Amino acid sequence: MAENENKVHEFDRSGQYESGLQSLVRCLRVVFFTLLVIIIGMLIYFFTLGGYVEVRPQEAVVVLRFGKYLDTHNSGWYWYAPYPVTQFVRVRTNSQKLEISFIPANAGTEAEGAEAQPLEPGRDDYLITGDANIIHTAWVVTYQITNPRKYYENLLTPADPSEPDEVEPDNGGYPGKRGPQTTLTNFFRQAAVEMTGNTLVDNILYGKKNEYSMAVQRRFAKLVEASDCGVDVISVELTTVAAPAKTKNAFAEVTAAQTTQGTLVSEAEQYRVKTASEAEAQVVELLAAAETYRKQVVAEVKSQSIYFTSIHEAYKASPDTVLMALYNQTLADVLENQDGKYILGTGDSNRAKQIRIKINPEPRRAPAPDQQAEVK
Repeated sequence: MAENENKVHEFDRSGQYESGLQSLVRCLRVVFFTLLVIIIGMLIYFFTLGGYVEVRPQEAVVVLRFGKYLDTHNSGWYWYAPYPVTQFVRVRTNSQKLEISFIPANAGTEAEGAEAQPLEPGRDDYLITGDANIIHTAWVVTYQITNPRKYYENLLTPADPSEPDEVEPDNGGYPGKRGPQTTLTNFFRQAAVEMTGNTLVDNILYGKKNEYSMAVQRRFAKLVEASDCGVDVISVELTTVAAPAKTKNAFAEVTAAQTTQGTLVSEAEQYRVKTASEAEAQVVELLAAAETYRKQVVAEVKSQSIYFTSIHEAYKASPDTVLMALYNQTLADVLENQDGKYILGTGDSNRAKQIRIKINPEPRRAPAPDQQAEVK
């Protein structure tokens, strides 16, 4: 034993070996305390901030415990056991938009004046109307998530709903997407195909765009409601509707014809209104003239009635006098228009007859205005 100690002392006469061991021990102590502090900090974070969650504006937080639904929060802050015990899924609750189009893949890429390329099923999007015509449309769908739990569970939502839909191959080996936006897009495509197939092309392109758009919105809302996915449809806007490029000229001619028709119908309506106004004015004028004539005739009849009544009263008082006066008046009226008047007596036939000639006949009286009108 003493011999070994003597050997060590002989090996480490300078003391460098002992000081190295001491330095190593000190380093190990520092590392140990550092790791201890880190572990304690991690434990503190794990049991405090690690399970803390705050609900931000316009979002909801779905809480999962070991992957199973636990609760949904729309505001405030909460603490749960941290991951992997508890998982928080943030879902946007503000209004969101989807842009969906049924437009060919090469639309807008053809050179000016070049012939339009034929549509290829599976590559180009299009819709078929109820009268077997092809149209292209573009839509903007606005929706809002009202039930975050159903949205997350029923629409194959990714772990982070704010991320794009997942891309994965289908059974045929072609890449496809799965997720909420893809599902909602498919619902809308189904609604658009069904409603377009029940509508005539003229109603979609010209006459009843709003009715067509509302029909698609109602059908889309029913499909979303039936899926029970916690989404409400706010609006569906038809932004573009057009005929295929190859038939553009034919539809342009139809549009021009409809414009001409509209112009002619408008002119006819203006003529109808003008003619009706003139007829109404003439009716008013005729009614006014008839009313004036009625009043005039009534006044004349009343005047004649008063005259006849006065003559009748005078006749009852003195019949002979009235008859003589009427006779003389009638005779005067008859002889008034005669140039020469000869009066032959009607006395005894044995006596000589007298002829009386009126040298200065009475001047003719001017006819009344109404008589002048009748003469004309």
